[in-house]
Amino acid sequence: MTRSDSEPAELRSRRRSTAVRPSDDTLLDGVIEVFAVHGFDNVTMDQLATAAETSKPTLYAHFGSKDQLFDACVRREAARLLEWMRESYRIAQGFDLDRHIATTTRALFDFAATHTAGFHVLFGAQTAGRSHEVRAATIGSVADTVAELIRHEYGGAVLQWGASADFCAAAITDIGVRGVQQALEQHLDFTAAANLTISIIVAAMRHLDPAAVRAVDAGTAARAPDELVRVGVSDRASLPGDRAIAPAPSRGVPRNDVLDTAIRAFLRGERIELHAVATELGISRTTIYRRFGTREELLGLTLARQFEQLITAIDSRCTSRGAHRICEVFDQAIRQLSADPALRAYLQNESPAALRLVTQADGPVHRGSVALVEKLIHRAQQQDGYRPPVDRTTLAYALVRLGESFLYSNAVSDVEGDIDHLLQMQTTLLGVSGP
Repeated sequence: MTRSDSEPAELRSRRRSTAVRPSDDTLLDGVIEVFAVHGFDNVTMDQLATAAETSKPTLYAHFGSKDQLFDACVRREAARLLEWMRESYRIAQGFDLDRHIATTTRALFDFAATHTAGFHVLFGAQTAGRSHEVRAATIGSVADTVAELIRHEYGGAVLQWGASADFCAAAITDIGVRGVQQALEQHLDFTAAANLTISIIVAAMRHLDPAAVRAVDAGTAARAPDELVRVGVSDRASLPGDRAIAPAPSRGVPRNDVLDTAIRAFLRGERIELHAVATELGISRTTIYRRFGTREELLGLTLARQFEQLITAIDSRCTSRGAHRICEVFDQAIRQLSADPALRAYLQNESPAALRLVTQADGPVHRGSVALVEKLIHRAQQQDGYRPPVDRTTLAYALVRLGESFLYSNAVSDVEGDIDHLLQMQTTLLGVSGP
């Protein structure tokens, strides 16, 4: 007799009703403990359906095969972990490196304590063979953030970080993950285990040998970019059961290809990560860093290029002339940017770092925006006889600052601003009577 046959008719009817159809998350909550304890190979779809209190056809309808069901579990837990860690980064913003390490390391232990099955699916020995790709990407994302922090907080005259920051970040992240694994496997007190892990990491960073750091960076610089070793936590997870799979070498990837790859990720609403961009292009993360700098620097160049493409596209369609053409281009650009869900999500999720990146006077976004608007003003002067009320550099700066203020407050407050009033202020600055 099947499970469905043994159930009361009323319950069978409810199971078939769309009103009580289980969500993907509900089903994943039901099966994840089974995967965490027994792994992938030792469970059947019948066991998984029983654990999820559903039927095999329902699991197949929602996820397809057992492989796809397991993959959905892994990816959901990876997304949860990354969001958990990003929240800890926001909390630790402005802390020195020691306090930042303490805050984020405790967050990793807290995640494992509250999402134990999820942590086991991502990092447990039972699932190591099947979760290694998502695991590597997850660890790489965490290591990227740690590397940025090292470059910002542990620098100055003594240390000028290059690839050594990625090396140290990989080691720190690996220590954190392994610390949680040991705490789970040996049933240790999580608070005590977290404190010990923090003390190990902090002690290691405090006693770094500057000569050893410089030697790593010097050795990296002496090698051709495509000869760089592509192993370690940042590009592949160096955990038991993993096989090191390096991306295929790709020589001479043009600068714009890197930026366009980052733009596509940004527009998909993804958080731009050095290792993800490098993997998609088939080059090492160290190559990306050497050519573009930190994640923040790559993100700034990406946003600047995206804005340049937007202005160029709008300008090519405009038919008005002189200052009115500047108004039209600026107005359409602001309207499109204010309605862009990817930009809104970025400004909301990474504030105040996003505000600093977008508005920093010597940063690529602000500097590039002013240059673009100044070019529009200069063309209006040359071709249409426009006479701006002030010098064009000052006018371009004022227009960009006005737009930045509107876009940021519009996104962070999550309230649509009055673009028509913004246009009136813009025309006033340009010295024309109206749109």
